[in-house]
Order: sequence, then structure tokens, then C-alpha cells
Amino acid sequence: MGHQKGSTVVFKAGFELVAFGTPAAAGYILPINSFDVRSTRALNRAATLQSDRNPREPFAGNLAVGGSIVVPVDSVAMAIWLIGIFGLPTTTGAGPYVHEFKVPASQRSMTFETAFTDLATAKYQRFVGCKINSFGLTVGGDGELVATLGAIGKSDSLEAATFHAGTAVTLARLNNFQAALAEGGSALANATELAMNINLPMDAYYVIGGAGSVGSIAEQSVEVSGNIKCLFENTALLDKALAGTESSLKLTVTGSASSVFELEIQELLYERASVPVPGPQGLLVDLNFQGYYANGGEASAIVARLTNGVTSYAAY
Repeated sequence: MGHQKGSTVVFKAGFELVAFGTPAAAGYILPINSFDVRSTRALNRAATLQSDRNPREPFAGNLAVGGSIVVPVDSVAMAIWLIGIFGLPTTTGAGPYVHEFKVPASQRSMTFETAFTDLATAKYQRFVGCKINSFGLTVGGDGELVATLGAIGKSDSLEAATFHAGTAVTLARLNNFQAALAEGGSALANATELAMNINLPMDAYYVIGGAGSVGSIAEQSVEVSGNIKCLFENTALLDKALAGTESSLKLTVTGSASSVFELEIQELLYERASVPVPGPQGLLVDLNFQGYYANGGEASAIVARLTNGVTSYAAY
């Protein structure tokens, strides 16, 4: 019997266009760094009394599916994850093409699958009814530029065959050193780190007759937040935080003219903070922020853009 290795696992994701929890008809083979979505069903201790001190047979609780996925940041494969968060983009250009994603009224459910082909008999771990409920990335330093996604789902199963052969999606990797920031519409050259987070709160509803699995996942309002650290060279950002002045942030990671990833928050407020002096080293301005939509021209609390050679995502 073969010992399954993580290095040989094939990961696929697809969109459930028929119904929530019905496996996707088409799958996309995607690059991942790790996949930690899993199912749990607690065995609860029974309180039944039966004339002696022996424990009684436990009973099963509801099925819970959730976890995290770490993916490399790029300008092509990232589209699948952004469609899962935002839905289909608006596409402009004549090659390269710019795909713009905005906060939607609802989100698509997805099918995830990990293929265990090192086993003597291949098996496919399938998760259905999955929705992305968080997205975050931190830019700065010289480590690999990755995004971490959170997901919750309906149920999982171990199958003898894949739900779809899968279409391989190209990885057009982007790097930390290719990032640039604009703050308040002007280039910001002294930031050491930027964290941007999209929280997508959801309620999972269990229904009678659903065999203990989720019957519906309903989206709440989106939350946009983050943190920025800058060299303490002036008080420009501190002044905005102290005065409650609205500002904006735009992250652009450019591999080439046809390979770009952007995240833009048009309206945000910095959280008031002071500058600590932890020792003799250079000081940093460290500010949390929250993004929102009031009257920004994009009509979205956060906007994601991909520039690549894909003509359209209409068929996804």
C-alpha cells in the first residue's frame, strides 16, 4: 500500500452552478501551499442513567466542515478564488485584460477535492457546499507572497472517482518585491508591512431531515480591515488617525504589464494610536484601519483587479 504524500496531491475546485451542495460540473486544477479544510462530527457524551457507573454509548452531533487554504498570490489562478468571493468580474481591455471584482449581493458555493493517487487504490476527498468566508494577505519582507482563505461547507465524502478531470490553471506568480502602495492617492514609499483582510461572516443553518449537515449558508455584511506599518519619518498618517480623516489604500503587485494583482480600499479610517518607543531602534507608525463604502466611486468597500491574458470569465 502506497504512503500518500502531500507533494503529489492534486487539488481541484469548481463552482456549483446547479444547486448548493451539488458537486460542480467542471473543476479547475489549482496551485495551493496547504489545504486544511476538514470535517468534524463530535461524539457527545450521553447523560443517560442505567443503574451502574459505566459510560453509555455516545451520540453523534452535527457535521461541521471548515478550515483554511493557503495559496500563492498570482494574476491568473487567483481568479478562481476571487470569483468565489466576488462572483464574475467586469472585464475591460483588448489584451492584456483587466478583470475587476466588487462586493456582491451573494456568493457562489464551491466544490473542493483533494486527489490521493499514491494509495494502492486512488481516493478522492470531496467537499461540497463550500463558501469562502475570509481572505487575507500580508505584504512586506522577502518571504513567499501568499493569501490565506477561510472556508465553511456542507459535507464531505471519500469517493472512488473524481467529480471532473479538471482544467489546469496557470500559475503566474507574483512576489513581495514587486508590490507598490498608494495612500490617499499618492505613492507611499516608507511602508514596511501591509495586511489586508476581507471577512465574510456567514451563518450555517442545519435543517431537520438534513442528516446533520448544513442546509444553507447565508452571507452577512462584508468586513474590510487591516494594518499598516511605516517608518516614522513624519506624522502624516498619525494626523489622519487623530483627526478621523478619511483616506484610501491601493496595493498593486506587478509582475509585468500583463500580470498584475490589485486590491483597493477607496474609503477607510485609521484607528487612533500612539508611537511606542520599545528601545534604541528606528521607530514605526503602526496603525489598524477599517474600510467601508459610503460614496466611493467604485461603490464597493474593496475592489480586486487582475490583469492577465484571459479574455473572459463568463463561462466560469
